[in-house]
Amino acid sequence: MYLYVYDEIVQGQRFERELALIETRLTDLGISGKIARLALFRDAEELIKDEIRRGTQTVVAVGNDQTLRKVMDAVGDPKVVVAIIPLGPGNNIAQILGVPSGVAACDVLSARLVEELDLGSVNGMRFLHVVTLEGAQPACTFEGNYTLTPAVKSSLAIRNLAESDELGAANPTDGKLEFVMKTPRRSWLIKKTDEVSTVPFKKLQLKSSEMMSMLVDGEKLEGTEFEIKVLPRQVKIVTGKDRKYV
Repeated sequence: MYLYVYDEIVQGQRFERELALIETRLTDLGISGKIARLALFRDAEELIKDEIRRGTQTVVAVGNDQTLRKVMDAVGDPKVVVAIIPLGPGNNIAQILGVPSGVAACDVLSARLVEELDLGSVNGMRFLHVVTLEGAQPACTFEGNYTLTPAVKSSLAIRNLAESDELGAANPTDGKLEFVMKTPRRSWLIKKTDEVSTVPFKKLQLKSSEMMSMLVDGEKLEGTEFEIKVLPRQVKIVTGKDRKYV
């Protein structure tokens, strides 16, 4: 059984025609299901868990990265498959997963290429993609026994799922997260560049005497101490054959 969770952002007139095309295509493919429309007064977690208790085996986020994150948080059960039909802006995760926007995503869903992916956790908040901090200088302790502290305020990222770039792809199936630190390097003789350090890890603690602000898959989180760890194979998710993380 399929549950399609329509986020508030796709419920206006702007997406009315495209949603109608999506619903028709899902029916043609034989994978139509119940539709749940999120609203400010409806608890996504309660709604989704109720449907899972009734037998739903696949929950599909219809919206963007934030919709997918709401759905993953609400599902919780690694036996239930999660998928996305991307609509509108803010769909970086869907692109990396190889899921095209709009009605074309229905065929990816129908092909049902399911992978078990790792998640990351920051003080209990789960993430699939990446955590970023700008202008930070915390003490970074890896696995409880090795500490690295930036000499100056630096840009930090913790990657779980990322397409190939100058650092390479981040593999969300290897049981590790990747710490990336970009430190400004200045010289009178050469053009300003960043010194890049990367460290794979399973558990990381960040501590600072100053308040730190980070984005966890786009959601803001503040504090002076963070515990970040990998959660191996925590989500079953539908990907496309053109996924970009391998």
